[in-house]
Amino acid sequence: MTKIASVVLAMMVGLITCGQRQNNPEVFTVQLLCNSPEVYRIDYVASLDGEYLCQGGIANFDKIPLNNDPYLFVYFSQEDLEGQEEGKLSLELHLYDEKEDKEIAVLEPVEMKARLGAKHIVQVTGSKEEGYTAGLAALRPLVER
Repeated sequence: MTKIASVVLAMMVGLITCGQRQNNPEVFTVQLLCNSPEVYRIDYVASLDGEYLCQGGIANFDKIPLNNDPYLFVYFSQEDLEGQEEGKLSLELHLYDEKEDKEIAVLEPVEMKARLGAKHIVQVTGSKEEGYTAGLAALRPLVER
């Protein structure tokens, strides 16, 4: 049943993103979609073409779970991508509980083609009991330059 719900949610996310306005041609965008009410913060370690790029994190000021928050974005400019317009980006996600001090999971890296003007959606699902996973849910076409 969980797999069916994940597939349905991924399809819905894809349909929702089709109606969104075009992406910014100056940045590569990753939207994180978290379906677990147990996750309060997501940290990431980004690599580009196999080399360490940067690290960062996402949480909200209200200290509430990130589940279904539509405003979890990570942006990479050409400068962030070390002058490249595209490359293979890998995000290793670290999940944290409500106190945001206890790491509850480190997920396998999610790999994607990073290209200025493109947008990918990474979906985080699962629970403490079932385990957590992350994967690409959808992507947006490139913006014409």
